[in-house]
Amino acid sequence: MSELAPMDILGKKFGREFRGYAPVEVQEYLTEVATTIEALVRERGELRQRAHHLEHELGAFRERETALKEALVAAQRSAETTLAAARGEAQRIVDEGHALADRLVEEANGRVQNIERVINDLRTRRREVRAELNRLVELVQGLVQDDQAREREERSTAQLTLLRPQAKNGTESQG
Repeated sequence: MSELAPMDILGKKFGREFRGYAPVEVQEYLTEVATTIEALVRERGELRQRAHHLEHELGAFRERETALKEALVAAQRSAETTLAAARGEAQRIVDEGHALADRLVEEANGRVQNIERVINDLRTRRREVRAELNRLVELVQGLVQDDQAREREERSTAQLTLLRPQAKNGTESQG
């Protein structure tokens, strides 16, 4: 069945018969039907145009949706990559920190051992110096005691002897 246009309805002519419909009423009705169909055809054209426009918009939205999904996936991958890189960098920094801390602890322990060695050497040297001082004190005390003993001996014996003149004739002078 072909599509009926408003002009087809308006241009339609019917044969006349006895006792048929009133031609004016039929014509008025056909005009009304043609006007309604014309409005419907116009509305259908507008709806088709709108549907076409909406289909075009829908296609654009679908393209945007696809692009957004792709961008979201790319952003998610980028975020995961960045996060993985950040985690790797953080782990590297932590590992370097641990290595540095271990090295510093080793150095500090080495310094502590050196200081303890120096302290022990100083203690040993102090004992040695103290023993030397004790020997010197004993030596000086011995010298002092020897000097005191000599002094006592010197007091008991005359240091100088008196000389007497000799007699001239062989006789001793008395005096």
